[in-house]
Amino acid sequence: MKKLFVLSVIFILVAPLGATTIIVDQNGGGQFTTIQAAINAASSGDTVKVWPGTYSSEQVNLNKNITLMGSGYENTIITGGFNPTVLMSSGKFQWFMISSSGGRGIVLSGGIVKNCVIVGTSTQGIFGQSGSSTVTNCVIHQSGSNGIETATSATINVINCISRLNGNYGYAGYNGTLNLSYSNGSRSYTDGNQGCVDCDPPFANPPVDFHIGESTSCSWNTGNPSLLDPDGSRSDMGYFGGPDCPIYPTVVEILIEPNGNNINLKAKARANY
Repeated sequence: MKKLFVLSVIFILVAPLGATTIIVDQNGGGQFTTIQAAINAASSGDTVKVWPGTYSSEQVNLNKNITLMGSGYENTIITGGFNPTVLMSSGKFQWFMISSSGGRGIVLSGGIVKNCVIVGTSTQGIFGQSGSSTVTNCVIHQSGSNGIETATSATINVINCISRLNGNYGYAGYNGTLNLSYSNGSRSYTDGNQGCVDCDPPFANPPVDFHIGESTSCSWNTGNPSLLDPDGSRSDMGYFGGPDCPIYPTVVEILIEPNGNNINLKAKARANY
């Protein structure tokens, strides 16, 4: 993602008409203290916003057409000994860090995973079990087996991802269909491979900081050219790329108000987090 220099004094939240935003805060500041309880209470079209914290006592099952939204991989971590940590068959899942000491990070039978970091799983980072899924602008790092793998009846469309330093291949479509494009990492039996590379990104300080270097990275400005970063430039591969990447507040409206001999300048801004 490119640097954005903005003036922001007022923040606005835009949500679909009629949709509800449900807050999860393990410290009691929201409607729920666990992610699964919020998912169970949500209706189609809702957003479940998970506030910062390490959520290690539950296996998450996202089985509704909702958006499950973290507060950034640096802040919102789902981990533990479950296999997998996250089961997903519907909806959209974004802005989390996922790990598992007991097996796979995410098992998919549908849905969209966007701008997440999956790190340090004991087997596959992401496993396509059935159905059709999409994984966009994710980082899969140091999985015990393949970074992303498909089963016989599964299809995963992988776009703008980085999969590095895994126990086997970055991407493996041994049995199912793995449509891979504009991604970084080693691959075996994948379909497509348009715009793909296999090179050191490099990351700033993994597993803490997954920014990539602007001028030194083979993943900078090399993502799918039809998926732009918020500043309008060609998307980067990895977590900090694509239209849903985390950004600092971006000005959407500037208001100029005369005040005697002075002028008051106000701005409305929108930020992803």
